[in-house]
Amino acid sequence: MPDNKLELWRERDERIRKALNYETVDRIPILFYGTAWSAASQGVPISTFCTDPEASAVVTLDCMDSLDDVDGINMQHGGLVTTYLTDLWLSKVDVPGIDLPADSLWQVQEREVMKVEDYDLILNQGWEAFLGKIAPQVHNAELLQRNRQWLYGNGASLAERYHRRGYATLTCMATSIPFEALCGARSMEKFYFDCYRMQDKVKAALDVGQAFYINQALGGTGFMGVKGTWVGGWRAASALVSRKMWDKLIFPYYHDMITKLHAAGILCVLHFDQNWDRDIERFLELPKGCVFAPDGATNIRKAKEKLGDHMVFLGDVSSALFATGTPDDVHKYVRELIRDLGPKGLIMNPGCDIPINAPRANVEAFVAATHECGPSA
Repeated sequence: MPDNKLELWRERDERIRKALNYETVDRIPILFYGTAWSAASQGVPISTFCTDPEASAVVTLDCMDSLDDVDGINMQHGGLVTTYLTDLWLSKVDVPGIDLPADSLWQVQEREVMKVEDYDLILNQGWEAFLGKIAPQVHNAELLQRNRQWLYGNGASLAERYHRRGYATLTCMATSIPFEALCGARSMEKFYFDCYRMQDKVKAALDVGQAFYINQALGGTGFMGVKGTWVGGWRAASALVSRKMWDKLIFPYYHDMITKLHAAGILCVLHFDQNWDRDIERFLELPKGCVFAPDGATNIRKAKEKLGDHMVFLGDVSSALFATGTPDDVHKYVRELIRDLGPKGLIMNPGCDIPINAPRANVEAFVAATHECGPSA
């Protein structure tokens, strides 16, 4: 292993790039992603992690250093996670140390912020006017300003900080289709009802919001200097909506967004929580070379059967397995996943995120098993 950290980053980055291109690798690459677990494992209060924009970068890098040879991070941390989640879902997020006890996990409020008449606001005045109304209702203004100041001063150099510690950065931000934002702002129950009761108006609003989120991803990846973004999916999952709704209000927007981002040279990591089994073959309509990152709920083996080498797969060690399994359970899952999906076109990754209550031994088993079971084992 190189002594120089930048040389180490180049070695690790090349390993990941080979996996992304379905080339032979010396071993399966490993990505870290443990948002709150980083703080918990380093003994840092979650409240600090959620109120000090610098802390999430420092804590995450220190946590990665404490593990045995991970190649990089799925999405680089830096800034306030609760602010980013609020932007993504247009929902108020209760913050540890402010709204919640200091060592608790942040909580998303499921409530109606957007009203029915706000669809007309979107259609008549645009998406920015809609955000101008909703944002003050969901954001903590002080934290929002604190995060913006930190991001303007540190965002463009954040990837370099990871590289100088020896780590590759796969993506720098998260976006999604406007379906997810409206679902968060409206509340899940009321939005799904809207999708049946007033589908044409919902679709018209989605059409207005689509360009905003595409442009946000283009601008964000340009500013941060990492040509990769999450394209997230949670409540848009196949298991939660009818096929008719999915075909009209969801998939066309993913197809449009991912096609345009891919054409701009941006790696799209499909961070798709929940179960997408029903529609997995539709992913063949997306540009080749995207990354499929399920959370353990989608049958990743059947997805591999149907998609083949059309997509790269992030191995989905689930939050439940991290939290409640044993190191042997984790080792077995990793070993069998590498056997069934690898060795080409596979990168090991937590399914969504390492949960805050995962025993350290399970995280270490995730890393160790990948080293032991890869092509060079």
